[in-house]
Amino acid sequence: QSRLVTWLPLYHDMGLIGGLLMPLYTGVPVTALSPMAFPQRPLRWLRPIAATRATHGGGPNFAYELCARRISDEEKQGLDLSSWETAYNGAEPIRPETLSRFAQAFAACGFRAEAFLPCYGLAEVTVGTAWAARGQRPRLSELRASALREGRAEPSSDPADHTAIVSCGPIVVVPDGEALDRLAARA
Repeated sequence: QSRLVTWLPLYHDMGLIGGLLMPLYTGVPVTALSPMAFPQRPLRWLRPIAATRATHGGGPNFAYELCARRISDEEKQGLDLSSWETAYNGAEPIRPETLSRFAQAFAACGFRAEAFLPCYGLAEVTVGTAWAARGQRPRLSELRASALREGRAEPSSDPADHTAIVSCGPIVVVPDGEALDRLAARA
């Protein structure tokens, strides 16, 4: 019952693995858009999600920011994003304000903040390194900005010395050859 809409280029591992190989392996239908179509007009990504009742789709943080800033209220008319269960966000720093801005901008279209799936990947481990729990709002950690600059992560309650970091969840460790089956089951 899963469906994916992607605009991610195949020369990037998120596009190649997440947008082509994993769906081929799992049998998930994919609507693939030109990578240039999305940045030119962000609505070109969201309309197919609504039209195909896609459950999965995602991209880097900038994609959500671009949608929140450039899609007008008129363009949102009739846009139904309620089927979108997994809106993965990775490949660059994930900004809490972007998640909030996108969720607010598209709440009237049926988008739920619980659909966000912050993730982190490395080509060296074939993309999936860490991702947050599905179906939950992204978790933020308030950390001391000064400690982060020194390479340490320390909790902060001081408004003058803090920054919010989006959690990408636990590291995914797969010790045997059943990796794809288990990853597919989580998707």
